[in-house]
Order: sequence, then structure tokens, then C-alpha cells
Amino acid sequence: MWREALLLWKLSLKASPPLTGTVIALLTLLNLLTFLPPFSMMVFLLNYYILFSFVVFVSKKFLEGEGSLSYVERSMRENSTRALFTYFYETVAALVGQLILSVGAVIFALVVLSVGGVWSVILPLLEGGELSWTGLLISTLLAVFVYLSVVTSFPIFFGRAMLRGRGFNGTLKSFVTSLYAEISWKTILNWDYLRSSAVISLITFGFFLAHLLVVVITPLLVFGPVLTFLTVHLLYTFGTVAAFKLLRS
Repeated sequence: MWREALLLWKLSLKASPPLTGTVIALLTLLNLLTFLPPFSMMVFLLNYYILFSFVVFVSKKFLEGEGSLSYVERSMRENSTRALFTYFYETVAALVGQLILSVGAVIFALVVLSVGGVWSVILPLLEGGELSWTGLLISTLLAVFVYLSVVTSFPIFFGRAMLRGRGFNGTLKSFVTSLYAEISWKTILNWDYLRSSAVISLITFGFFLAHLLVVVITPLLVFGPVLTFLTVHLLYTFGTVAAFKLLRS
């Protein structure tokens, strides 16, 4: 799966230079505008719409073409910048679905960390107490578990929504119901998916480290939106390829 995802990811970035260039330029500009308080929230939402409209278009064309990369390439060249509005309702639904599940993930994280006794480690530190290394280790493992549960789930839920959903209502329903649908247990039992997920996670971790470097070296901040775009695009492209492989097999 990871090889197909990387091929689709690379092809989509090169298929239509005007489209890719427009997306990167808009994301960079919007990132600069987020520092203007009156427009920060609107710019933030528009930023995510543009990012995901690109990913949704690529995913939809991949699924429409039954996994044909040539079909994706041809579609991107023919549609160019119109691609950002081709699947408007599906894009908005994907964003809303992620927001809903994100709220649920925060609640889940608070419950897990509370049950795991994380606060008993953090509060003494804040009060100037001694550090419990055992508690710190357990807390770290719990935090990593929660983080990986969210990061590895959203892309595959997105892929199922792209495959099964149509329009706003259908896409939103397919995204949210993925939490307890067949896709959840199919990912657990599939070795190819688990291995591919690990490979993609390592690659995106590399992007994450590059992003940290960009934050540290101020002049490079302009490349931050590009790295975010590449990371999100790769994760969710993999989710689409994985959903296609798992649910069409």
C-alpha cells in the first residue's frame, strides 16, 4: 500500500504544476495573513479548505479511476485550478467530520490520561515536587498511544468517506461512522496496512523534524506551509489508497 500511496502522492504533485503552484502560493499567503487578528479565524478555515480541497480532488479521481494513476494525472491536467471547487461539499464535510471526531478524541484523551494517573505526575511537578520516572514513562506511553490512535485513524476514515460518501451529508456520515465501521477492524487484521502505515508514519515524521528545523530557523518559516501541505497530503493519500485496497478487496 505504501508504494502505491507514494506514487499517487508524487504524481499528483507533478501532474498539474499550475494547480500545485496555486495551492502552495495560497497556503503561504494565508499563513502570513493569520497574524492579522481580525481575519485570523477566517484565514485559518480557508487555509484548511484549500489544503483539503486538493487532497479530496486527488482522492476522488483515484477512486473514480479505480486506482488508475493515468486517470488522476489526466483529470488534474484538465481541471487545473477548478479542482479546488470541484468537490466543495465533500471537502467541507471532511473538515466537519474531523472537527467532530477531534472533540471526541480530546475527551477520550482526557479520560485515558486521567485513568492512567498522568495528572498525579504533572501536578507535583507544577507544585515543585519530585519527578516520578515511572509515572513519567507511563504518562509518555499513554500520550503516544492516544496520539497514534488519532493520527493513524483520521486518514483511513477520510479514505472511507471519499469512497463511500457523496455530497455533504453522505461524506460526513461516512467519515463519522468509520469510528465503528468495518474499516476499523480490517486495519487491525491486515499486515500490509500495518506495515505500510509504519512506513508512511516514518516518512511524515521526517517532515515533522524538518518542520521543527524551520521553526527554529526563522528565515525558513516561509517553508512551513509547504511542509504541512506535503505531510497532510501524504497521510490522507495513504488513507485513500488503504481504504480502496481494504474495502474493494
